[in-house]
Amino acid sequence: MSLLGFTPDDTRLSTVSGPGLVDGNRLGAPAGRLPAETAGLLLPRGSAAESVAVRLVPVPDLPADVLLVPEALAAEHRLADSPWQVRPADAAVPAALELESPAELSLDEATRHVQNSTLLMGHVFTHGDDHRDVWIDLDGHPFRVRSVADQTGRLLTGLLRVGGNTRVSVFAPGVRSAVDVVVLADCSGSMGADDIPDVREGLWNRGERRVTRMDALKKALRTMIDARAEVDGLVTRFALVRFDLTTKVIFPDREGMAEVTNAPGDRSLELLRGAVALLKHGDQATDIGKALHRAGELLYRHGVPDNDKLIVLVSDGAHWAPMSEDRSGESVAGTDDPVSTMEELHTELGIRLHAVGISDQTLFGRWWEDYCRQQRTRAEPPEHLVPNHELLSRLVDVAGGDRHRIGGVDVLEEYFTELGSGVVRSVGRPAGARLPALQIDPAAVTPPPRRPAADPGRQQEWATLRETVLARYSDVCTASVPRLGYALFDPAPPGDLGQLRVIAATNMEFNAWLAAAHKVFHERLHSSVRNPRRKGRAEYVATLPLPELAELLWDGRLGDVFGLRNYFLHNPEFEKRSEEQNREVGEAILRHTGKYALSEEDAEGWYLLQRGLMTNLAGMLADVHRLLVSPPPGHRQPDAPEPASGPLPPTAVGTVIVKGQGL
Repeated sequence: MSLLGFTPDDTRLSTVSGPGLVDGNRLGAPAGRLPAETAGLLLPRGSAAESVAVRLVPVPDLPADVLLVPEALAAEHRLADSPWQVRPADAAVPAALELESPAELSLDEATRHVQNSTLLMGHVFTHGDDHRDVWIDLDGHPFRVRSVADQTGRLLTGLLRVGGNTRVSVFAPGVRSAVDVVVLADCSGSMGADDIPDVREGLWNRGERRVTRMDALKKALRTMIDARAEVDGLVTRFALVRFDLTTKVIFPDREGMAEVTNAPGDRSLELLRGAVALLKHGDQATDIGKALHRAGELLYRHGVPDNDKLIVLVSDGAHWAPMSEDRSGESVAGTDDPVSTMEELHTELGIRLHAVGISDQTLFGRWWEDYCRQQRTRAEPPEHLVPNHELLSRLVDVAGGDRHRIGGVDVLEEYFTELGSGVVRSVGRPAGARLPALQIDPAAVTPPPRRPAADPGRQQEWATLRETVLARYSDVCTASVPRLGYALFDPAPPGDLGQLRVIAATNMEFNAWLAAAHKVFHERLHSSVRNPRRKGRAEYVATLPLPELAELLWDGRLGDVFGLRNYFLHNPEFEKRSEEQNREVGEAILRHTGKYALSEEDAEGWYLLQRGLMTNLAGMLADVHRLLVSPPPGHRQPDAPEPASGPLPPTAVGTVIVKGQGL
């Protein structure tokens, strides 16, 4: 395998159909070139912008120059008709993965399905911030990826691989699930710290307005209430509990829990808003264990028996110190140890926990630096103010491994907007990987005969023609600026220019060269002269800075590149090609090769077509350059040098330059 992985230079693709090892985004690679399974990226058309996450699996006895690709994947990305690249890549292993249950499965069925799947472990996928849906197919059932997070609860993006320690959970939308929720709101003294920037984007700018942690909590709860008010027919049983060293239920205004709906005449949302308004921080410390015990009592005594039971703990975690491992000399009551309390609630009563951490070390650190600057001091921050989410993480681990998020107003609002929209159930760690058998006999995939290297004379011929074209391309770019006021061509990327060096011997190689030629000579042509207009053409040409350019650029020599590229790359399926398209392309091929059509492996034909197009481009560029450097009519410059473009190279003699309408 080269440094770039697998490329058409050293590897041929062999497609595989049907269920089996090579399926979905799993590719089979020769074990001799890929000793261990790894994540990777497929780059269709060589473009990183279109990369596809793949799982590369070594296959014993597979010929060294073969890469097995699922037939559906190859068809989707047109790998047979364009350049491609497959390269191994590093993938991050998420700490938490949340999947949305397919509509056809109940929450229990979906949970069992994920627990028993042997395809999830090691699965490779890309998760971004562009809000595009990502799906993971598990034995014929597509699960949508809802969120992916690291150990701190921060969302992950990029290339990811499910690992053995990834905590997996399944989400079922609320229309299929019922849930009882107790929100525990930390009202201890540390919640009065005003280290939260009041911006939705979470950006930090000196001098911006800050709010207290309590204000952030209340704003997020109001966002949740507003979101609930817009959902018809969705019922959530709810309780809101404030806590510091003590606990108090502030919603409902009676013992127990209450349904929260937007039904006509129902005042539950209004009463909940009033309860949120009453929240305020005090000056006491925090007893999270006692708060968890109180929430457990509410869910046990007042929850609906078949409903999911959920505690949402919202706290900064400040001034919490974990006990020593040996606990020697300590006598700990149940409520003094919040981790033990939560573990018992989860194990014995099936109660789960979501934790939302307010503030974080970064937000607090910036705030404290600002405070010290204003006070002209370098004091260490008080321990009771420093946010500490270690406890929150441990609680999440023992209570089903559900979501743990940290941050400011934006994180809180996002979480509470979703709260009550469904139920998240922990699956635990993924089952051990056990991939299905390969659908074909790898030893039966015989390598194709190697294409002989191009004749040295042909290599020299092509090198001379290529350098002539590139030199004239550069001359045109230089000469167009003083004459037109802008460069006729935008600078071409080195990768596209490098692709022009390849001598085509197959349809795939010609298509790769054709795509690069189109990018260099058509896509980067200035927009004022890129395409002829069918209507009002004469009037349009008259508006150009140099109207004579239109005839040279639209006479068919550049049009052949445009038309062939659209035919081979944008419309490869034969049944979608019109009779007129087939005729025009056939005539273009005939002009350059003497044949109306070329077979896939007609090396002579593809090179002749490639050479003919390149020769026409050389002639077109020479004509454009002469026009650009020629003096305007009536303004002869006796000492002006002759255009430097020169004649076509001797190798091009005998090749017809066709001027016409093009494709």
